[in-house]
Amino acid sequence: MANDLSTMRAAAGARYAAAVAELQGAYVDLAGIEAAINNGNVPVRAVATFRGDADRIPHEFRHPNFYPEAGDSLRDAWAARRDHLISHQAKGD
Repeated sequence: MANDLSTMRAAAGARYAAAVAELQGAYVDLAGIEAAINNGNVPVRAVATFRGDADRIPHEFRHPNFYPEAGDSLRDAWAARRDHLISHQAKGD
């Protein structure tokens, strides 16, 4: 039984880590796109977006083994995505 629980924990932990990574990636992408749209220099009507700009995965979602704090800045990541989109929009890409 203990072996089963360890195996189950490892599988659940891997799923959890993948889910948090997907949430982080989707947040960065969506926040970056919406920031590009809302910057006022892109010919698209402003859209509703997040109520703030998260910079880290919240403490409650971190796990010491499966998703520890990596030190990555979500704010830096979505701002880079925004800047990339704006520069490509300006070039007509």
